[in-house]
Amino acid sequence: MKYLKISKDTTLKRLTDQLGYRNVDSVLGVNGLTRNPYVGKEYDRLCKRITKESSSVDWKTKKSVLNTLTDNSDIFETASLLGESGWKLLGSELQLLPGYIKIPDNVQLPNSIDMLGDGVGVNRDIFLKVMAGLEGTYHEIDPSIFSSVNGSPMSILRDSTRSSSVGAMKAFKIPWGEVSLYSSLADDYVDFPCYPENVSDIIRANYTQMPDMLYQYEPWMMYSNSGPRSNTYTFDIHRDMWDDHTNGKANQLVRFCEANCYPEYNGASVHSAIVTLYIGGSAIIRGILTEVSTDWDGPLGHDKFYLHFKISLTIQEISSSPLSYDTMRAKPLIG
Repeated sequence: MKYLKISKDTTLKRLTDQLGYRNVDSVLGVNGLTRNPYVGKEYDRLCKRITKESSSVDWKTKKSVLNTLTDNSDIFETASLLGESGWKLLGSELQLLPGYIKIPDNVQLPNSIDMLGDGVGVNRDIFLKVMAGLEGTYHEIDPSIFSSVNGSPMSILRDSTRSSSVGAMKAFKIPWGEVSLYSSLADDYVDFPCYPENVSDIIRANYTQMPDMLYQYEPWMMYSNSGPRSNTYTFDIHRDMWDDHTNGKANQLVRFCEANCYPEYNGASVHSAIVTLYIGGSAIIRGILTEVSTDWDGPLGHDKFYLHFKISLTIQEISSSPLSYDTMRAKPLIG
């Protein structure tokens, strides 16, 4: 389970840009919302109505709800520190968090600062202290419990390919969940352990020169089309960015990218992958993967293969909506 931040000013267009056209209806449905152009205001009204009509949540119910949230430490902490009105929302049938909308499990989105649901299990000591606080005399949770983390995790159910790196690279910040490539064929994504080295964003306008005309100082130009936008993203990666370079995680990343250059055959039908590159939670480009280039070099690892490689992805854009002068002017800087 994940939760995405929403504000009173959030519009349906902005939410659709974040979730994608194929996901927005299911997300609205699980949150009890409709396709309102001002979905943020509708969500605010919904929360106020639930808070007004609901009774206070007792400590036993809080304990029961928190027991279902132990797979995600950030959601668990946020829920533990809710006030009375917040608990009315979380304890409702919709299980809402104040300022967040629930994202169903079948909707895959990359992690970002606007997302709750890190996939990291709750620390055992924190869990026991929270439950002890609820069962205590005042049935309250001390916020200072979360100021420090000691002991071993209670459970970590997050897939190892998307978990934080340990070992040789533990002194460096690996941006897991910040850079992801999504594939429509796999309906899954792979995380990169670094940002691309550089990004050259190229947009072309194509014109056709009209035949020579008499008495014209300059030729007449007729507009043909714009694009397609085609960008190359290069990642400089070391296999020890994962916890162990012999675990095959680097190989899985390379094969995931290469596989998207090939179609999937279903009888006489041929289906090609549409990929989306996300950086920091924003969709940078969506289109077809036309080229994957991987260059390996030494030193060699314990498995007698190269430890360092550079992988370049060339993506030709397929826009999700018609593009024009006005739509391009309205686009944000990132994405």
